[in-house]
Formats: sequence, structure tokens, C-alpha cells
Amino acid sequence: MARLNPRQIEAFRSVMVTGGITPAAEMMNVTQPAVSRLIRDLEASVALKLFEREGSRLTPSSEAILLFREVDRLYLGLDQIARAADDIRSHKNIVLRIATVPSLVKPYLHEVISGVLGRQADLPLVIDVESTSHISEMMAANRYDLGFIYGSPRSTTTSVETLYTTRAVAAVAPDHELATHEKLTIEDLCNFRVLIPGRKTPLRVELDRILARKELTTATAVETSMLNCCYLAASGTGVAIVDPVTVMGAEVKLVQKPFIPEIPISYLAVKPPQSAKNQIVDHLVDEMRRLITQQLHHASNDDIDYRPQES
Repeated sequence: MARLNPRQIEAFRSVMVTGGITPAAEMMNVTQPAVSRLIRDLEASVALKLFEREGSRLTPSSEAILLFREVDRLYLGLDQIARAADDIRSHKNIVLRIATVPSLVKPYLHEVISGVLGRQADLPLVIDVESTSHISEMMAANRYDLGFIYGSPRSTTTSVETLYTTRAVAAVAPDHELATHEKLTIEDLCNFRVLIPGRKTPLRVELDRILARKELTTATAVETSMLNCCYLAASGTGVAIVDPVTVMGAEVKLVQKPFIPEIPISYLAVKPPQSAKNQIVDHLVDEMRRLITQQLHHASNDDIDYRPQES
């Protein structure tokens, strides 16, 4: 079997497409003698007479026409590969799947999506609002490209990036009797309705552990999402144990107080195991981190230290 030089094949295709040595040389950006030499070398390699020469004109033989069909099929395949590379580079024909906990939907994810993807109308996007546990399970099954969750800094792995680390706060309506306290302890909550997140959430797990260790119980409890905890607290229904990020997203009037003992909470960006680097995903993560930090640093309530803590 003949060993062919790719440059010979390129010269052959250029002559077949353009119809002559001169335009083929212009297409390849080489001299006419270089094209003629490549054609002669190709004929020698395949042991076929590919062109009839009449002066400066080349007339393809029937063998050349058959060979060109195969060469053209090869180039069509290369064109498809090039188009695929263009699509990958511009993120066309790719559905970006994002999942987030409710606390980060507004204003954080809304602003980040608008800023990063607002002008990319050709990028299909799926956004699911789910619990941390569900997102983590689906991420392990490679169902999402990016997830925003909250948890403990101790839970970080190589596929997790910390967006912001803070600590739990007690949030009450401005006219609540606990609103004047400098800080609120677990003991302060025993005579009040407590608004707490679901049982599988990291914050709830730690809160239950503290209550059990101190052998304490609350008067009554409402179990719901952290956003709903904020809404109910703002209406005077009880004391919400949440975090500053959620309070900012809820956009309701609440007084936040440091909660003792401290419960660290981190918001995290999670990716599928062994996920390939994706510029858009990385940009979304960077912008989410920037926006959360910016929002918390400019918060109007000075009772709470919004600075990220060391994880």
C-alpha cells in the first residue's frame, strides 16, 4: 500500500477543485512548480496517471475522478470536525444544566445568568431549583453541569469550590421582643417558635446536634426552606435560624443577630466528578462568588460580620 504525503493529497484536491495548476497554487499559497511536483509525486506513489497534460492545462483521468470522490469524503469529514470544534468553542448545540438551592436564586443567580449568558441567545439553558441533598445526588450521577448548594466547609472536595463562608444567624421581625438582644443563644429560643430548615440540611443537622447535647427543646418549630423561614420571621411568626446570604436574597425586613454557638455555613459550587474544564461554568462560578461577596460586604445591617471566615 502506498504511503501518501498529506501535502500531495492537498495539491491533488486543489487542482481538482480549481481546475488548474495556477489557481491551485494560489489556493495553497505555494508556487506553481511546487504544485506540479506534488502531483507528480502523488502519481508515482499511487502508480496511477491522474492527469492528461496539454501545455499548462491538466485534464483529470477517470482514475483521478474516482480518487477525488474518496479524497473529498475525507475533507468533508475534516470540515465536520472543524465545525464541531467551532460549536464547542462557541458552546453551540450544548445544553447547560444548572441546579441551585432556593436561597441563591434571587438576586444572585438571576444577576449572574443575565450578566454571563444574557447575550448568548444560542445557548440552551436548564435551571432547576432543588435541595442541597437532591443536587448532590444528581451531580454524582452527572445530571447537572453545575450546582450551587450550601453546607459545611468540611465537606469540600476537589469537585467543590467555596463561594462564601459565613455563620448562622437568628433573624426576627424588627418589632419582635428578641430584636433588642445583642446576640441570641440556643437557650434564648426555647420559649419561642423556631423556624428551621429541613432535616437533611447541614444547618438543621448541626442545630439538632446542639439541642441534643444541651438537652434542650424549643416551644414549637416550623420546618421549611430557609427562604420561607425568612418570610415567616418577617411576618412575626417566629425566630428563623438561617444565614446572611439567605436573608439578603429574601429581601424582607429582618433584624439579624449572631447565633451562639456558632454554626459555620458555606455556599458551594459543585461540579460532576472528573468534569472537563468549561469556560462558561468557570465564569458563572467566579461571578457568583463575586456577587455574593459584594452583596454581603455592602449589607446595611452592621450587627452581623459578613466577612468570609476561614474554612
